[in-house]
Amino acid sequence: MNKKIKFLTALLFLLSYQLNSITSKDFTETAFGKELINLGLKFLDNPGDFFFNIHSNSEDFSPVPADKNGVIRFNLFPAFFPFTWANLNLKVKLFNEQEVLPQIDLAGQYGDMLALRFVSGDVEPRFSDYSVGVVFTKSATDETKLFGGVKYSNVSMNIKLSSSSALEFGEFRVDELNFKVSDVFVFTGLTHQKNINIPSILVVQMGYGFNNKKIAARIMLSKKRLDLGTDIYPEGLFVIHPFIAYHWNF
Repeated sequence: MNKKIKFLTALLFLLSYQLNSITSKDFTETAFGKELINLGLKFLDNPGDFFFNIHSNSEDFSPVPADKNGVIRFNLFPAFFPFTWANLNLKVKLFNEQEVLPQIDLAGQYGDMLALRFVSGDVEPRFSDYSVGVVFTKSATDETKLFGGVKYSNVSMNIKLSSSSALEFGEFRVDELNFKVSDVFVFTGLTHQKNINIPSILVVQMGYGFNNKKIAARIMLSKKRLDLGTDIYPEGLFVIHPFIAYHWNF
């Protein structure tokens, strides 16, 4: 028993020493602190790209299921929570797939950041978020469909904060966010549904934006009501963007 007590005492002593050495350091000199600063500087250098990626999380340009006429979709995370970014994505089937002709869908998305309505400043905040596109789909097998299309995406924000609402990040001070990011994307992908009686569809998609030379990819599992997946932006502030969305087929 005495050996156990001595061992625990020595362990607690070493642990307290390590904690003391960590807390005594300047936080900005730690690896975690440096990483946070790098992320903050990267965001300040190009905030539009970060918000454009969140905007893209709310989009859905995968095909409307063959037995449905359209889909309404709402991104829960990371758009509405934590950014209060209300959004609505609508897909409508224009033409069913024929022997030679593909299925054609029209899709669009619109959003509004609710928190900006409560921001105080010298200038009223302005925010714009929308996208529109067309999707062409052709069956490769009974289980797999190939699709592709083109879309236009746009997000812009103009906020001037009052002196009391300005954000401070170390030695940096942010009192204005003003950007507009828009791009024309071409995209392609596939959907795979192993059992037509089970509402579970795997979606794999990749796109390229001409204006900003931006690459984006998506892996998503679309269940009966929920979309669970991740978007990938190789040059984004965060490369991996997991998302959760609710959808309703009609």
